Amino acid sequence: MAVRTGLAVSSLGGHPRAPRAAQRVVLGSMIASGRVARSTGSMFGRLRDLSCSMEPSTECGGGGRLPPPRVLKVSFSGDGDEDQNTRGTGSKRSGDYIPLGYGCFLAMVLLVSKCLVCWCTEDPETAFMSIDLGFLTFLGWLCFFAFASPSMSVLHPFLIELGSAVILEEMVFSMVLVNRIRPEVGHKVTKDFLVHHIASMTMGWLALYFCHRAPGTGPVGVGVVATEITTFLPVAFRESVRSKKVSKKDVSAVLGVLFPLAFCWRSYWSSKMWIRLLGVGRNYVATAPSLANTVLWRTGEVSVLTVVCSNFAWTYRILKGSLKVVMRKRGEKLDQQHFQKEIE
Repeated sequence: MAVRTGLAVSSLGGHPRAPRAAQRVVLGSMIASGRVARSTGSMFGRLRDLSCSMEPSTECGGGGRLPPPRVLKVSFSGDGDEDQNTRGTGSKRSGDYIPLGYGCFLAMVLLVSKCLVCWCTEDPETAFMSIDLGFLTFLGWLCFFAFASPSMSVLHPFLIELGSAVILEEMVFSMVLVNRIRPEVGHKVTKDFLVHHIASMTMGWLALYFCHRAPGTGPVGVGVVATEITTFLPVAFRESVRSKKVSKKDVSAVLGVLFPLAFCWRSYWSSKMWIRLLGVGRNYVATAPSLANTVLWRTGEVSVLTVVCSNFAWTYRILKGSLKVVMRKRGEKLDQQHFQKEIE
């Protein structure tokens, strides 16, 4: 009590060294006038304000003078997932998706790069196939991760556009540009290449069109593109035949195991995506879309089925060739002409 009274007197102008009698007189007059009560209340108010600024409480609004901690959110369009005009409604803004055209730009960069390399190298076919191998293997795994991770769904339209643009780029380069740049190569395009790429291109652009119209199209689209993770195997097989290393036991053993397994998986996975697409189609058709959209959707289903059939046809040929290698008699050399026909 002596300490509190001393503080009160000191805060009201009393001097600590003043005589006690004088302090008592001043204190008595202050008590009589009610100034001590008001001063004590103001002092407690200051203490309460200080405690509010130091510790968060429900009375002070939480966090005191510092703002409450924010949750860090990362998106391609800036801070947060909602637009200022749609904040609190839960709707996403269009900027959450990568703008249309970025995938086509990357495909154009790939095309220019391939043209330059083929113009400068001595082996154009191996050069552009190796470029496609690296790009499509990376794209395939990225699509597989986007299919398996719901948090990467923002990438679905971009990856579908990129895959479709790359398919178109491959057709333009293989059918027109490579023979114009290097006429001595005489690069030929096979029928199965045309069927597969035309169907894939149709499937890809239609998937991009329906990506925001039919829920569930995005995962199926990137799931089909994910089959490109097997692209390195045909290139490796082709190079082993050209270098005649396919006759070696270690090379033939590795290719004889990986090639059939990879394309069996490719056939299984693409057929699984097609069955999943049929389910998405049933839900979409139930919404009574326009006749044009219904026809386009059915066209997309047929194109995916064509890709699936192409994968099964390649798998059959690979299994047949691998079986021929396994069943050959001991000491019998592999038929190089047979393998040469397979890669042409």
